[in-house]
Amino acid sequence: MTAFTQFKMGLAMCCLIVAAGCAQKDVSIPAVNDAGVVVSGIAVLPVRTAVDVDMADGSSLAEEKMLQDGSQVMNGLLQQVLAGKPGIRFVAATPAGKKEGTVNDLEAARRVATQQGCNTVLETTLSRYNERVGGDYGVKQPAAVTFAYKLYEVREGRVLCHGRFDERQQSVMENLLTLPKAKSRGLIWLTAEELARDGLQEKLGQCSYLGGQ
Repeated sequence: MTAFTQFKMGLAMCCLIVAAGCAQKDVSIPAVNDAGVVVSGIAVLPVRTAVDVDMADGSSLAEEKMLQDGSQVMNGLLQQVLAGKPGIRFVAATPAGKKEGTVNDLEAARRVATQQGCNTVLETTLSRYNERVGGDYGVKQPAAVTFAYKLYEVREGRVLCHGRFDERQQSVMENLLTLPKAKSRGLIWLTAEELARDGLQEKLGQCSYLGGQ
């Protein structure tokens, strides 16, 4: 075996290792599109927090405050990301302390969808929203955002699309695999709002019912 042949084999092995590493890093849940459902309208619920879903999760008051603030930011981002999409109906948030408009079961979802003239509901749950500490080019703590979404029809409860975004921004030095994403973001440290917007555009863009692929 010549030295050149050995070099080509080594290069091929390196490519396989890198590809395998990329596959292991991608742990997000892909969207699942069910083309058999005709959507007459999509009721977009106010973003819930993990604290709202599970009141006994042991979150500190500071964490709860960050999540509540983050949910308000996410509500605004949803309106931006979904602006101009056909059939979208945004459900207004209810006053604090009331549970109306919060979907805890399929019957509640049906009521909300009927009120909005829709047959599907978009539900988003925010479980982490940490703001960066620092500026665009240097941070002590990077932004981190975790949320999950689910779009489902309310007659039978079938899930049409779903996805999960979970990212704590890393520097290229920490993880070379982040280089393409870092370049697309301008090689700067994002705020939590900017990171959440990226996540919503990415995940909702995978769902054909929301105007994506």
